[in-house]
Amino acid sequence: MVGGVFRWMLGVVLLASVAPFAFALSPPRPALEEIRHTSVPDYTRVIITLSDRADYRHFRVAADRDHDRPPRIVIDFSSARIDPQLRAPIPVDDGLLKRIRTGQFSPTTARVVLDLEQIESYTAFPLYSPYRLIIDVKGKSEKTPPRQQAKQSRAPPPPQYRIMIDPGHGGRDPGAVGVDGLKEKTVVLAISKRLGKKLESRLPVKVLYTREKDVFVPLPERTAQANATKADLFISIHANASENPRLQGVETYYLNNTNDRATIRLANLENGLASPGSELSFILSDLYHTVNEPESIALAHTLQNSMMTQVSKRHAQARNLGVKKGPFYVLVGAHMPCVLAEVSFLTHRVQGRLLRSSAYREAIAEGLFQGIARFIKEELPRIKKDSV
Repeated sequence: MVGGVFRWMLGVVLLASVAPFAFALSPPRPALEEIRHTSVPDYTRVIITLSDRADYRHFRVAADRDHDRPPRIVIDFSSARIDPQLRAPIPVDDGLLKRIRTGQFSPTTARVVLDLEQIESYTAFPLYSPYRLIIDVKGKSEKTPPRQQAKQSRAPPPPQYRIMIDPGHGGRDPGAVGVDGLKEKTVVLAISKRLGKKLESRLPVKVLYTREKDVFVPLPERTAQANATKADLFISIHANASENPRLQGVETYYLNNTNDRATIRLANLENGLASPGSELSFILSDLYHTVNEPESIALAHTLQNSMMTQVSKRHAQARNLGVKKGPFYVLVGAHMPCVLAEVSFLTHRVQGRLLRSSAYREAIAEGLFQGIARFIKEELPRIKKDSV
């Protein structure tokens, strides 16, 4: 009896001594840390940021008139918790969403609910570093009555298109660093401003920027800006880098998956990922934006050709690296033709120094302008007509 009691007490002591270590070894559950939204009358993007990756599921629920509950989108994160600061409802009232609510649905499930006014469709997809879930909600576009549409067709439509220019990186994110410490964020902002001035002075367009100074703008908010302002084109401008100092040239990307290792390394750099992740293979699996792929490919080829024509005047040995596909987060979810231009290599001895010069930046901006102008003239009217 005494021996049994002793063994029991010894077991309790050992369990008490081991339990803290076992608890320390188990990782904390991911927490929902922040919820933001960008809204216009027929489009809302909700960005849910978590402390770590979490499995999720989402579904729609019809209105429950008996209990006065609106239609809603429900997102459940398994093995997750709600940060206390997110417990209060977030009012939206933008014509699509009434509010965003959160709650600890169960001890292991965190729930986010989007209470809806009206909806046509929605998509959900994750981004990484940090881990975020993006919810894009599209509203029902109001149809123009046939009689009114006929009247409108007699008058010439306004020729002003909206061009969203996206200077890559910015603020705490310098991007690539090249010859003599030149930072990508500085180069691409300067080129973007030159391009914007050319567009507004020589074409009937409205130029918009995701950033106009040295500030940090998260990748999903850049595309959200383009969608929210109903931009007709989205041009993301970057400068390339490589561990091989001999690599140089100009290339343009459209959004799609790829197995090319060099492209995946570049995408990781532009996406802010430290190393390749399997998620890059799946971010496009079920997204509706692929309807813009043919138009984006056409835009990429037009920009690539015109950039090479102008860049070659300043650097005759510049290589034409062509048009490629790649999983760039900044292009995910765009509602319009969108491309990412890598204008030259910061890490190449010649191109890195040329990127400091006003003349070379002018050549790149002129090349981008010529490509956009040609696309607007030859392709955009047909695209806009087909979308009506």
